This record gives sequence, C-alpha cells and structure tokens, in this order.
Amino acid sequence: MERFLKIFFVIFLGVMVLHAQDNKAISKTAEKTTQKLQLKLILSDEQTAKIKDLVIENFSQVKENKTEVLESKIISLLNDKQKEKFVIIKKEWLSSLQAH
Repeated sequence: MERFLKIFFVIFLGVMVLHAQDNKAISKTAEKTTQKLQLKLILSDEQTAKIKDLVIENFSQVKENKTEVLESKIISLLNDKQKEKFVIIKKEWLSSLQAH
C-alpha cells in the first residue's frame, strides 16, 4: 500500500509540473502576441491586459481553429479605428497565435 501511494504521488506531482509548464507557456505566448497587437492597433494598457486574458482563456479553442469567440470578444474592446485595422491584420495575428 505504501508503495502504491508513493507511485501515485510521483505521478500526481509529474502531472502538476507538466500542467504548470503548459500554463506558463500559454501565458508567455499570450504576452508576446498581445504586445504585437498592441503595437499594431495602438491599444491602451487596459485593452492589452483584457485581450491577453481573453487569449489565455480561449487558447484551447484557438489551437483548434475555433477563433470566432475570441475575435468577437476582442472586437468588442476596440474603437472603430482599431476595429478596421484588426479586420486587416487578424488573419496574420491569429496564425502567429496558433503557431506557438
């Protein structure tokens, strides 16, 4: 029984470490891609932070090419001029997000 508990603990710890690394990688990717978007659309710090959170929340959908929800949420945060620019660059930006 003690051996079983040790094995279980090692496996559990390993899974937790892998999960933490995945979350860190997603956060890093969200940071990089959001900064690029900030420069291209001249986003405020508040917009940038909200978009980064949206990217992190919707990352699994982005990886599955289901970007409609993320796109609509981002567009809701933008002013009219930013929306026009986003429509032009969104395909390239989303591709860079999916590549990571």
